[in-house]
Amino acid sequence: MPHGGIALDPTHFNTTNATALKQAWELHHACVAVGQEIAQLNPDLIVLSTPHGVSHLRDFVLYTNPTAEGNAETDNCHCPPCCYNASIQIDVNMTEKIIGSLNTLKNVWGEVIPVHFIPNLKAKNIKFVIVSHPSRRYTQDVQMIPELRTLGASLYTVLENYPKTVVVIVSGDLAHTHQASGPYGYSNTSEPFDEACGSWVATLDAEFQLVKAASIVDKALSCGFTGFVALQGLMEAGGLHTWKSRVLVNHHPSYYGMMVASFQRHVQ
Repeated sequence: MPHGGIALDPTHFNTTNATALKQAWELHHACVAVGQEIAQLNPDLIVLSTPHGVSHLRDFVLYTNPTAEGNAETDNCHCPPCCYNASIQIDVNMTEKIIGSLNTLKNVWGEVIPVHFIPNLKAKNIKFVIVSHPSRRYTQDVQMIPELRTLGASLYTVLENYPKTVVVIVSGDLAHTHQASGPYGYSNTSEPFDEACGSWVATLDAEFQLVKAASIVDKALSCGFTGFVALQGLMEAGGLHTWKSRVLVNHHPSYYGMMVASFQRHVQ
């Protein structure tokens, strides 16, 4: 699920491009659909992987305060008046189990936008584990691939022994270089990168993620890449044949691409 402000609320998307506005609303509606899908699963625990939480240079960060809260803004409309708030409960016991298996640094905060799309969080008493990726991902994301897959596999081992329903959310933000006018400029790798990520979801063929996307991510500039690789490791640990995946939307209405996708495990 993406964390871009355009997907959060396209009402304030400042564009005269009708196609871009249409794509923004399609992303928003897809996020709403996935949020409802999560709610229907009635999970007891949500593991949220974020590239933009409190970060350490080298280590992955897990948050151990019993609660976390924050707010987000949509593109082109700051808070106030455009305030989108989220307050969640942290499952401290499960977090400490994961810390024990990973020997990871701890801290506190939350990622608001993906949480915003999940209805009735408080009523359902859903708890969270938040995993924040280290800031070295900006320059070492490809070198991190082996440890990201190990992280995913370790998460699978801990979560598989959890006797309740678990949902994992990773960032769906893609290349940030689709427009020359954007803050990172234009790269001709942006479109191929987003396409490779979409093909990975559609097929679960790791080559699309670990070879094709990995070969251009440093030019495409994607903050969602490390989460995708960790998710690959998690699904591999559970057996790729047990997962069914689908892309709901893969668009770039602005300078950055966003993908909304769903992965469900089916074990007989």
